[in-house]
Amino acid sequence: MAHLRTRAALPLLLLVATATAQLQELTLRDAMQKAGTDLGPERLPQLAWVEGAATYSFVRRDTLWENGIGKMTDQVAATLTDLNRDLPDSAKLKAFPPITWESPARFRFQHNGHVYAWDRGRRVLQARVRLLPDAAHEDMGEGGRVAYTVENDLYIGLPNEQQAVRVTSDGADGIVNGQSVHRNEYGIEKGTFWSPGGGKLAFYRMDERMVTTYQLEDIGSKPSSFKAIRYPMAGQASHHVTIGVFDLATRRTLFLNTGGPEDQYLTNIAWGPDERHLYVVHLDRATTTARMVQYDLATGNPVRTVLEERNDRYVEPLVPMRFLKRQPQQFIWTSTRDGWTHLYLYDLRTGLVRQLTSGAWNVKRIVGLDARETAVIVEGTEVGTGFTGAGAIRTQLHRVELNNGRSTALTHAPGTHHGELSGDGQYLLDQWSSTTVPARIELLDARTGQGLKVLLNSRDPLAGVRHGAVELLDIAGQDGDRLHARLIKPSHFDSRQRYPVIVYVYNGPHVQLVTDSWLGGAPLWMLHAAERGYLVFTVDGRGSQGRGRVFEQAVHRRLGEAELQDQLHGVAYLKSLPFVDPERMAVHGWSFGGFMTTSLMLKAPGTFKLGVAGGPVMDWAMYEVMYTERYMDTPQENPEGYAASQLVGKCDQLQGELLLIHGLQDDVVLPEHSYAFLKDCIGKGEQVEFFVYPGHAHNVRGRDRLHLMTMVLDRIDRSLRPGK
Repeated sequence: MAHLRTRAALPLLLLVATATAQLQELTLRDAMQKAGTDLGPERLPQLAWVEGAATYSFVRRDTLWENGIGKMTDQVAATLTDLNRDLPDSAKLKAFPPITWESPARFRFQHNGHVYAWDRGRRVLQARVRLLPDAAHEDMGEGGRVAYTVENDLYIGLPNEQQAVRVTSDGADGIVNGQSVHRNEYGIEKGTFWSPGGGKLAFYRMDERMVTTYQLEDIGSKPSSFKAIRYPMAGQASHHVTIGVFDLATRRTLFLNTGGPEDQYLTNIAWGPDERHLYVVHLDRATTTARMVQYDLATGNPVRTVLEERNDRYVEPLVPMRFLKRQPQQFIWTSTRDGWTHLYLYDLRTGLVRQLTSGAWNVKRIVGLDARETAVIVEGTEVGTGFTGAGAIRTQLHRVELNNGRSTALTHAPGTHHGELSGDGQYLLDQWSSTTVPARIELLDARTGQGLKVLLNSRDPLAGVRHGAVELLDIAGQDGDRLHARLIKPSHFDSRQRYPVIVYVYNGPHVQLVTDSWLGGAPLWMLHAAERGYLVFTVDGRGSQGRGRVFEQAVHRRLGEAELQDQLHGVAYLKSLPFVDPERMAVHGWSFGGFMTTSLMLKAPGTFKLGVAGGPVMDWAMYEVMYTERYMDTPQENPEGYAASQLVGKCDQLQGELLLIHGLQDDVVLPEHSYAFLKDCIGKGEQVEFFVYPGHAHNVRGRDRLHLMTMVLDRIDRSLRPGK
């Protein structure tokens, strides 16, 4: 619901608190363990379109159900009992497995070292492909083929063949085949890429022998053991990547002649429709120039540069080109060249045809193309909203015509919409939520956006639980910027009282914490914290996602400066509220948020009584090449920026209490970040607290997460609510 106040803080949206009579207490255990079940919105697990049909399927109570256009009732497609009937006792499924439809008559799934196919007509389960022991990084191709790795080598499993095809044999310590490279940056999520017909497989080969080795301790054995990882720190040697293409027909591998420099980034791999060419984006290590190069797969040689993008700060190619099937010389390219993330239509023969989307909004994802490939369906922020209003925290579905770029909104309800397009491009499954809608799934006409059917309208999972209001705000930032923020109040909120505050911070690239979605994007533990008597506050400052390139690149070469200013704008807003106790404020964050937490404690001394920093970056020169150099350049090129952002050596600026938390096996932010800071504290006689989670990497997952949040909130209680 919209409310009008002074321009200093305009509430955009409000999730109203529940009435307090006869309500259940929200315990921290329930908040942590039931967020995805009893206390979370209802879902339709594995909701997906059936390949080659205008029907969709989902899983409920270990049964796969199917429904479709014009059908009123769900039909059983398969049950867990059906699948287990043909499995040996030692390999019975305990729950319905994740499936992939191959056709209306057949779906596949992976289990117990095999890829199985379920034939609906014959009601028979077939073990199609047997994988080698320790198989990982599985990637399914056409015709039932499966690419996978064992240790650092690449294999292909073929249907009904006992012997796997070995693609590489040079895998070793420092030589990695078929896995993600460049530490998953620049849109890279995997290491294998099947051709459209499934006859060829492109794959990454990474040589990281020149990268420094670091040891992570594992106390799970006696005596403890050490796991060696290769970790390229900013300004140091980085790994070298090449791309191979394996031909199943000839059983030969051709490596592309990608040239140098050897530490360039190779990303956005895409197959040409004719399978005669492969397209690769070359990004220089300085990340200022990206070139899309076409390769001839008969020779491995580059044919030409299809397009090139430059930016003085950095270029981020995140999405591979998408070819049109009906006009295979044309493709859609995603770029931020005009300051916002937009789509461009290209022709391989003539170059740029037209810019498809434009304006002060971002395309967040291509959902798909309609049946005749006359329009592309996208997820994006609300058109034309730019920096102001609620549009940047919302996601809508849009239809964009390819012949003129005309855009039509397919969804209108305020919130965060996620779409899945049917195989024929005629229908959309729209899954969405907002601050007032826990979850809703609708079937839409992909041409008009007309609602055809409601698949799910979730009950309020917190209707029987005592909780306060979640308010989304638009507050004043630097030089007239407006910043999106979230404030959570207790159910017993009384504006005549003064409350302590927990500020939860991230404020790093590619993350947006404040969204018009259920609970405003907040996890349930924040509502529990509010019930303890806190206000819980979050603001997305400059550098965070969703506000355009200028907003995001404001942090370039000076990580932690603009972000700190904007967090302090949030603090200033809090201090302007009569019900905030400015003497009782704590800040907490993890990873980049841990860096920000520590920065605020050292560089804004006295603002917070306590900081709780998890997995914090303490020195950007010790963080990975791919991330750090994009935003900071190298330590050699930007010594002033690194010195300004470095937290090691500045512990004597601390006023207040600081708790550091780190996973002992953190391979993202190495534990030595915290160790280096602690050593400085010891040398200078500064007292801080430190807690290690053995067996955990970059954050604390699973059952131990309850222990983590219990410790965090109890520690905040001791500082801000002594005696409670």
